[in-house]
Amino acid sequence: MKWLLSPLVWLLLAALVAPIAWQLRPRAKWLAAACLALAVAAWLAMTPLVANSLLGYLERPLAGPATCLTDPPPTVVVLAGGVDRPPRDLADFAVLNLDSRRRMERGVQYWREREGRRVVVAGGAVAAGPATLAELMGRYAQWLGVPGPALHMEPHSANTRQNAENVARMMPGVPRRIALVTSALHMPRARLSFEAVGFEVCPLPSDFRTVPVGAPGYLLPRTSSLLKTEAALHELVGIRYYAWRGWLDRQPVEAAD
Repeated sequence: MKWLLSPLVWLLLAALVAPIAWQLRPRAKWLAAACLALAVAAWLAMTPLVANSLLGYLERPLAGPATCLTDPPPTVVVLAGGVDRPPRDLADFAVLNLDSRRRMERGVQYWREREGRRVVVAGGAVAAGPATLAELMGRYAQWLGVPGPALHMEPHSANTRQNAENVARMMPGVPRRIALVTSALHMPRARLSFEAVGFEVCPLPSDFRTVPVGAPGYLLPRTSSLLKTEAALHELVGIRYYAWRGWLDRQPVEAAD
């Protein structure tokens, strides 16, 4: 049902229903008005003005606990993004998409800032591929200089909620104070999910996508704006869905024995 969150789909639906509304006039004026409203909403949602406004709301700075600055956590958890195509083998980390690479690079940067830190990478299976996202990102982290003993992987999660639960259950146990790396757009849902299972989170967002909007052209649809709006709507609906499922309620998860 993810396709329902695309403004392009809204525009196509309005175009398909409009002839029916025309045939039913004047008995179905409401249908014609609905088609017009849907078309206008779709147009606006594909503009830089609306796309960057939605992103700006989700990517707004999230202050962590004061101890994030005075006593930074020694463990950084990096959430996988995705891939551009299925990997050929376990070492084929070149398939990682831009989200994944930027997240891993931010995590490695944090690891380098102080000796003794460790990196936890979370991400499950890749469709039609021999490697999980965690394994691919782990290989990328090693290529960036993170040694094996400092790297731990959680390769079984399929969504953000499972990321949080599975990391909480890892052995050896992950401390309940962590630095969390994910895309700025995804950080609100990710942070709420990890806090729900008992973590104290120091947010380290990466991959900011909001850009300043200026005239002319801020009300003209663009492909880049369509993609941004789709991503923002996915996150906004995702947060509401997680809240409805009770996944954002505080339910601490203990480490596995």
